[in-house]
This record gives sequence, structure tokens and C-alpha cells, in this order.
Amino acid sequence: MTLSWTDWQAVAVPLVLAIGAIAVLLIDSFWKSAPAELRHIVVTSLTSAVILFGIVFVWAQRDDFKPGFCRPAVEGPAQCSLVFEPLTAGLWAVLLVGALGVVGLSSYNLLAKDVPIGEYHFLLLSALTGATVLAGARDLATLVIALEVVSLPTFAMVGLRHDRRGSEGALKAFLVSVLSTAVMLFGVSYLYGVTGSLYLSTIANRLSDLDPDRARVAFAAGLFVIVGFAFKIAAVPFHAWLPDTYVGAPVEVTTFLAVVSKSAGVGGLLVVVTSGIAPAGSELRTAVAILAAVTMTVGNLAALRQVEAVRLLAWSSIGQVGFLLAPLAVGDAQAVVGYLAAYVVVTLGAFGAVAVVQRHRPGGLLTDYRGMVRSEPGLAAALIFFLVVLAGLPPGLAGLFTKFAAFQAVIDAHLGWLAIVMALNVMIGLAVYLRWITELFRLPADNPFSVDIETPAVTMLTLCAALTAVLSVLPSVMFALAT
Repeated sequence: MTLSWTDWQAVAVPLVLAIGAIAVLLIDSFWKSAPAELRHIVVTSLTSAVILFGIVFVWAQRDDFKPGFCRPAVEGPAQCSLVFEPLTAGLWAVLLVGALGVVGLSSYNLLAKDVPIGEYHFLLLSALTGATVLAGARDLATLVIALEVVSLPTFAMVGLRHDRRGSEGALKAFLVSVLSTAVMLFGVSYLYGVTGSLYLSTIANRLSDLDPDRARVAFAAGLFVIVGFAFKIAAVPFHAWLPDTYVGAPVEVTTFLAVVSKSAGVGGLLVVVTSGIAPAGSELRTAVAILAAVTMTVGNLAALRQVEAVRLLAWSSIGQVGFLLAPLAVGDAQAVVGYLAAYVVVTLGAFGAVAVVQRHRPGGLLTDYRGMVRSEPGLAAALIFFLVVLAGLPPGLAGLFTKFAAFQAVIDAHLGWLAIVMALNVMIGLAVYLRWITELFRLPADNPFSVDIETPAVTMLTLCAALTAVLSVLPSVMFALAT
């Protein structure tokens, strides 16, 4: 009988998140007699408390190594299905901060959209549970299961409003997810067949010893696994589902998809590539580099043509995935996690500003933002700051530093062609974001821009701007997350 052991601190955060999800659902289900606003406050507070516990735990244990669900290996160190280590801590910090920001944004506008509060927070915490497991997973079976635990609740979240656009977006995301899971499982089965293991560390050790025929099978299998992740993070050419899904979902759910779900997918792919199927020098890393170049180029070029704010951010997020894949292709986890940290905070702020505007102007067109600098200078300044950071311009130094780190990683790996593609896409990205910024300064055609900004929205936007400013002044905070 094979002995196994677990340091339960390694699974403390996913476990508490799962318990919190069940508690939220039970409170909402058995407390129907309470007013909706009171239930909203209680459920939101409980969700926030659970996520805050995770953030505090990660901060307190960030330098520790805690294995989970381990068993002795025939050769080499023990094989573990879940590991808490500095890289895991960095990814968890990004995911939890992003989720907390989404909860804050949801507290501003959720009741007005006829979205069931309990179900929404239950699904959010369930997906976050899967995201944290995904970031710490170290075997392919756990990775696949965790990825599905992230994906399945998000489909339901997209369709919570029960309207045509939401149902269409949820259906597209579901069908793409089914296909991506099938492709990934096909690759996983072949990787197990040629290496005899599902553990990433064992796979990495055995890949170098394969004969040429099996090595070709392993390459194809690894490619299928990467394609499966590419569907999840909407890398080109597996991205077609994303714009309609973003537009069809409530802005709060779209923010969750852009921040937590996408970060989870990138984190999972980072773990798979660097710890398992694509060791240094692998041809699979070249495939990821090509995927990065195509993704950032198509995403940014398509964003140039958009006339709706959410669609522009959707295509822009595809372009940002390309920039995330560039350092990932060379195995620079520090640059990837640092870029994710800045991306999550800034994207939260940008979508927060969009949520405020769309509450008063639901059309969501870029022209709806005309005159904001004059009529709502505070909101306009915050949105401009977030867009500038996404573009990588001063004073948004957080975006500048993370793009520089991505460039440095690619150049150090002697991928000059990828660095040139990245430079061209930085210029295209500037055009994308400056086009939106110019709308803020134009005189409105008819009625001037005016909104009623409530306290939760002000608080969230202020916190996002402050955190972005801190990351700009202290960029070492971002890059220390993965070390």
C-alpha cells in the first residue's frame, strides 16, 4: 500500500474558499425572508471575508514550501499533486486580489440588474476555488479538473441575466470549453502513454530520455495540451468566443472573466510549460512564442476597429494575453506574474469605470464618453490613468516596467524576432488606447456627460488607482511575487 501525506496548509486557501461558497449558497437559500439588500450585504461581506483570509494567509506563508497529496516516487523526490511555493503564492495573490476587486465592483450595481445575489457569489467563489487549485497543481489530472472547476461556474455567471445576449455568450463559451477540454485530455492521455506518469516533475525528467519516435508523440501531445489552454485564455486563433461572451455578460462577470479566469488560465499554462511538458530548449516553447506573436497582433489590430468600450477591452485583453505569453515562452515566471499583477489591477479599474458609465448609458459606445473630462473630471482622470498604464506610458509606470521586463526576458532568450513583434504591437496598442482617451476630451454632440457615482464605485476606483500607483513607484513588489 502506497503511503501518502499532505501538509493541510497547502490546501487551506482552496478549502476555505469552497466552504465559503457553500455557506453563501445556504445563507441565500434559507434566508429568503430577509430583505434583498440585507442579504446582499451579508453575502457580499462573507465573500469578501473569505477572500481576505486567503490574502492574509498567502502574505503570511509566502516564503514557505508546503506539499499536498504527495506519495513517494520510485526514483527522485516525492511526487505531489498540489504544492504551495513562492510561485503559487504569487499567482494566488493575483487571483485573490482580482476576485476581491470584482466583489467590490459587484456591490455597486448588481441589484439593479436582476442578478441572483447568492448564486452569483457562490459561482464566483467556486470558480476562484478552481483557480487557486489550478495555480498550485503539479499533476495533469489535477490541472484538468481544476481548469473545469474554473470554467463551469463562469458559464453560469455569463447567463445569469437570462437575456438573449447573455445566453448566447454563455453557450459559445460552453461549447468552446467542451472542445478545449477534449483536445487537452487527448494530449494528456498521450503524454501519460509515452512517459508513464501524470506528475509534471516526472514528465519533465523522462522527456529527455525518450527515443525519437516517442519524442515526436510527446511533442504532439504537449501541443494539444497547450492548445487546450489557448482556448481557455482566448489566444489567437482560439479566441472567437471571447468578444460576444464579454458583451453578453454583466460588466461584473466580464471583469471576472478578464481578471480571474484569464489569470488562472495563464497561471496554469505557466506551470505546465515551465514545470512539465516544455523544459528549456523544447520546441514547444517556440510554438508558444509564435502563439504570443499572433495573439498580440490580431488582438491589437482588431481593437483598433471597435466602437464599443467592452468590445475594445475584450480585444485589448486578447492583445495583453500575447504579451503575457511572450515571457512565458522563455520560462520567465517572474516576468509573467509581475505582468499579471499589473494587468489585474488596471483591468479592474478600467472595467470599474465602464460599469459606472454603462449604468447611465447602457449603449456602451466610445462616443458615450465624450465630454467626461469636463463634466466628470475625477472619473475621467481615473479612466485615463488606467488606459495609460495598459498602454505602457508614463505616468503609468507599472505598465511600462512590466512591458520592459517582458522585453528583457525575450531578448535574453535571443528571440529577436519576437521582440520586434512586441515593439510593433506596443505602438498599435498606443493607438488603441489613445483613441479612447481622445473621446474623453471631445465636446459632446448633444447632452453633456453626467453620472451619479456611488460610494462603492468611488472606493473601488480609488483603491485600484492607488494600488497601481504603488506598483508604479515600487515595481519590485510585482516581480517579487514569483520569487
